[in-house]
Amino acid sequence: MIFIKLFSRLPFFFIHSLSYSIAFFMGSIIRYRRSKIAENIKIAFPEKSPLERKKLLFQFYLNLTDVGFEALKSYSMTREQMQKRFKVLNPEKMEEHIQKNEPFLLLAGHVTNWEWQLSGYASQLNFNFGGVYKPLSSKFTDKLMLDIRANFGGYPIPMAKTMREILVRMKRKEMFSFGLVADQSPPNYDKKREWVQFFNRETAFFSGPEIITQMAKMPVYYAHITRTKRGHYEGRIIPIFQEGDEYVKGSSQITKKYAELLEANIRESPADWLWSHNRWKYTREEIEVEVK
Repeated sequence: MIFIKLFSRLPFFFIHSLSYSIAFFMGSIIRYRRSKIAENIKIAFPEKSPLERKKLLFQFYLNLTDVGFEALKSYSMTREQMQKRFKVLNPEKMEEHIQKNEPFLLLAGHVTNWEWQLSGYASQLNFNFGGVYKPLSSKFTDKLMLDIRANFGGYPIPMAKTMREILVRMKRKEMFSFGLVADQSPPNYDKKREWVQFFNRETAFFSGPEIITQMAKMPVYYAHITRTKRGHYEGRIIPIFQEGDEYVKGSSQITKKYAELLEANIRESPADWLWSHNRWKYTREEIEVEVK
């Protein structure tokens, strides 16, 4: 952990220079998940030429290493430094909910620097802002990521305890809010999933956002993120579900709107999504056959 602390104090220009080298090593030498990344990019962008998709593939590796190194860098960043590098364009939306003591949910994606989203939003708020996470198998890495994500008042919530956290805080009538990176594919054994169109293909999403909205009726936003220059980002929250909106059970309305906004965000910067995920690992038909 001492090494990580020392590394986090290195200047950004050094960290970004190192990121170039590691990105080249991952993409050209060890070829980390290269075939899966290329396959996913081809599925999402069939209209692009092989040369264009190859360029996106190598840009992906640079974004991936930037995310990793910038996450480590944030370990020693001050609140003021984070606010300077991650600017929230419409914080008044969140402040309005805070003043009303009204919980809200941010749905994010693995786009550009997703690791700075929790820290970026938490640095803007005057209360603890939660982030749902899936515990890692490595105890060291899990502890490190928890420490990083807890900066500036953020508090990580294990995925399995999300609903309990909501119910407890609602019962206490506490002000709370948290972010959820909701673009991973549910495992085959998970029977609860939402099927919506995503990059012109029926795609499975976790049901969590639908369940939370149906139960809590809290406002839901998409956390849009844009890189303005290397190491600098802008966040903007876009309404998905607001007070007074009707929620139609079984309609997948939250997931549909989330998928639409996520895809638009990715299309703005195609190389900057986490293409190494096995996003389309099964179809609805394959799942239905397994159930039978």
